[in-house]
Amino acid sequence: MSINILISIADVIVSLIFAILVARQYSQRKKMHQLMWGIALAAWVIGIAAELGATLNDWTPLTYRAYYATGALLIPAWLGLGTLYLVAPRRLADLAFWIVGVLSVIGVGLIALWQIDPTALHLTPEHFVPLKVFPFFPVQLVLIVLNVFGTLAFVGGALWSAYHFAKMKTGGERVIATILIGVGGAIAASAHSLGVVSGIELFRPSELVAVAFIFAGFLMTNPRTNVNPAPASNASET
Repeated sequence: MSINILISIADVIVSLIFAILVARQYSQRKKMHQLMWGIALAAWVIGIAAELGATLNDWTPLTYRAYYATGALLIPAWLGLGTLYLVAPRRLADLAFWIVGVLSVIGVGLIALWQIDPTALHLTPEHFVPLKVFPFFPVQLVLIVLNVFGTLAFVGGALWSAYHFAKMKTGGERVIATILIGVGGAIAASAHSLGVVSGIELFRPSELVAVAFIFAGFLMTNPRTNVNPAPASNASET
């Protein structure tokens, strides 16, 4: 069994456990940030499962569309929404929810319907995830908008929460947790840039490292029950 397959399997397992914990959390507390994170993590599981399927049997239009719609399009934006519901006024978060929701529907629709040349999807040792299969306009443009928003909201929100807890001087563990989450978000957001610079095979390990950092920060927010979300700057939300 290759190292690529092992990494993808580990990523699926960690992501699935993470998604189940957040879903359980949402069923108990019914908080919007839990729902947003649950959607993002469900998308993460689907995206990595599609990547694993491609590792075993090569890309098909179906697995590539699934990977692109979830891993490339949805995950950053919906993780960012979850953080926005924690650190921003509810009215602003609700507005962002509707904008991201509309753009997500448009993006998924474009990815589902846009014609793909199957010959452009074959694996090569140098290019595991085929790039530029979809055109810049309109598909990649929607992806860029959602990724920029998601990165700013997720990483920025986590770092703002870390700063907030550091000022309180009573939440040392929460500071570390939110920093871990911010680092994980930054790794996930930069995965494509890393791949372009140093080889696309970095996508796979960077995805695993990113979810591991985020999951570790999530668990540190409440190590006894493992049900409290991270990050948070508003005690009423947690």
